[in-house]
Amino acid sequence: MGKDKTEKETKTSKIEPKIDEIQRRKIVDIITNKYIVSSTLLTISIFIIEMFLRYLTESSFNDFGVVRIFISSLIIGMGISWILHFFKRIIARVINAILIAVVGIYAFVELLLYNLIGFYMGMGNAEQGTKVGEFIDSTIKTMNIHHASLLIVTVVLVVLYIFIDIYVSKKAYKPRRRKFSKALLINMIPLLVIGLLCTFYYHTVRSKSYQSELQATSNYSLWLYPENSNLTVNNYGVVMYIFLDIKNQITGIDSEYIMNLEMQEVVQEEKKEEPVTDYTRIIDDSAWDELIANTSDGTYNSLNNYLKNRSITPKNDYTGMFKGKNLIIILMESVNEIAIYNEEYFPTLYKMYHEGISFKNNYSPRNNCSTGNNEMTVLTSLWTINNTCTANAYLKNKYSYASFNIFNRAGYKTAAFHDYTQKFYLRGTTLPNMGAGAYYGVEKLGIPYSTSYTEADDKDMFKAAKDYYMSDAPFMVYFASVTPHQSYVASQTCSDRYFTKYRNLGYSEYLSRYLSKMQVFDEAMKELLDELKAAGELDNTVIAMFGDHFPYGLNDNDINDFFTKNNAGYTINRNSTTNKNVDKTPMLIYNAAMEKPIEVTDYTTIIDLLPTLLNLFDMDYDPRLYLGTDALSETHVSRAYFSDKSWVDENGFYYAPTNKMTYTGDTKYDATTIASINKEISTRQNMSATAIQNNYFKYLYEGLEKYKKVEEPTTTSGE
Repeated sequence: MGKDKTEKETKTSKIEPKIDEIQRRKIVDIITNKYIVSSTLLTISIFIIEMFLRYLTESSFNDFGVVRIFISSLIIGMGISWILHFFKRIIARVINAILIAVVGIYAFVELLLYNLIGFYMGMGNAEQGTKVGEFIDSTIKTMNIHHASLLIVTVVLVVLYIFIDIYVSKKAYKPRRRKFSKALLINMIPLLVIGLLCTFYYHTVRSKSYQSELQATSNYSLWLYPENSNLTVNNYGVVMYIFLDIKNQITGIDSEYIMNLEMQEVVQEEKKEEPVTDYTRIIDDSAWDELIANTSDGTYNSLNNYLKNRSITPKNDYTGMFKGKNLIIILMESVNEIAIYNEEYFPTLYKMYHEGISFKNNYSPRNNCSTGNNEMTVLTSLWTINNTCTANAYLKNKYSYASFNIFNRAGYKTAAFHDYTQKFYLRGTTLPNMGAGAYYGVEKLGIPYSTSYTEADDKDMFKAAKDYYMSDAPFMVYFASVTPHQSYVASQTCSDRYFTKYRNLGYSEYLSRYLSKMQVFDEAMKELLDELKAAGELDNTVIAMFGDHFPYGLNDNDINDFFTKNNAGYTINRNSTTNKNVDKTPMLIYNAAMEKPIEVTDYTTIIDLLPTLLNLFDMDYDPRLYLGTDALSETHVSRAYFSDKSWVDENGFYYAPTNKMTYTGDTKYDATTIASINKEISTRQNMSATAIQNNYFKYLYEGLEKYKKVEEPTTTSGE
């Protein structure tokens, strides 16, 4: 019996190592499995790049967007790895390494654009990428040094992936051949998991439980129409953003679809019944009512009902202040409040700002096409569409209530001027679409120009343009300047003119070139004033000026150096999540005959400029058709709205991508108030985009003209 026991123990001891070896082999098989290694490393790499981008843009890590980004990274990692596991391991390794590199480089390019203009680039506005390329020297100079760490992280992830995959593959056992049915079952398991992850992911998209109660645009709307790239990237990540943007290009879903989707949640501006006074603006809506009754198009009627039911801004003490005078509107290219803080450097701009109507808390909201879109916003008082150069994208549109058309109908001669070609913006079509009687580009003006956009001297434009309008009062003309535009890196005619002066004052090389260009622009403005005076039209002419955006080609330190030395009272951080100081720009209305200056302390944006001018000139216009408001009116809401649906007022700053409110005073808003403000902003932007996409204002003008009652001429007895 003892012998039998010993033999049994011996057999058992021989079996146990075999069992341990099988278990160990199973564990090694799992750890070294090509699919598991690939999907794990690919998921982690994509997620790390996403989170690092989030860190560099100071976005929040304390919201469900982070979880959603991890789920999408896992779905991508598992999905691509499932496809590649049918290939040889070395092929899968190379493809995955390339994929990680592409994701990192794409994220870096998006970071470049975000740092430059405050928005991520989409397919609908890919030409902005070429602009970054054209001014790549300035773009790199504006970056913070730690932004380059995203590329370093990408390289490290690629190297780690290759190293780990090679190391693990050497430890792997030779794969065993499995029966077809078993292999098929194993291959289907990842697809089942991916399917479950996709189902849950989509549930987070559709359910409001996974978004902030303050969110201005729902996750589902962003999923369908990712027009607001900042909100989309915050909620879905940069990789999913490009997927959603491509999907949107294919499906063609636009703001009209989103407007109809969210119509039940639209917050209609409260229309108060006010007693009739001398300031009441009486508008006959009978033609509009008849047009609505005869319109079957649901989109047009949604816009009709929304706009018609908006409050009519009344007249005020400033109505008609400039009635009958000439008007010149000037876009100041790349001009921020540097222009108004030093009388010695820029005496003309300083004088015009401080002796005219100055807007002390004005902003020019950045978007993916800030110059072209902000030009259109000023001339039409409409929100443009973030992911397009809107006027270029909708070339067939007619804007019957744009500034030029209003003045055309009042008997003014209108024209537009620009001292460069149509390389970037198709002004030869877009400005006449807004009613400009004529457009004069650099060729038509006969100005010598360089192939370099940044060599233009605006003084040449003003000199050449005067022959086309100065003797035809009353006139309303528009100038788009060029001189202060980047680049500030290389030597150029205008940037060299006063470079030594500012360099000797202690400013950096790049800031000195910008300040030189600004002084050249200031001299161009003096040229314009002198021309008006010589023609006897200075006192009879109003000049309205706005900056389209801050000087992109300068880094924050350069701008802050100037602000500090010239006592601006604030500094900027272009990627700040607590303020929009970077978007503060000068907006002014100047007339040499004004008896005293007027300061507007309300928070405004450039969308308010046109309604303010129309009231000052006492033009025949309907305030409801403009999404800005007369800033001199008591009904103006002191709040500046931005393209990403953020906003600022006297009480604080709301940053829409992270739904964060930063207060600057004692007054606090409850969640309901913030949500109401957010919904109003979202509605205005959706309505504006839908109107543009459907050429609504052409339809409206022609319809109102059709149904307008024509008064019969009166006759006297005996005739």
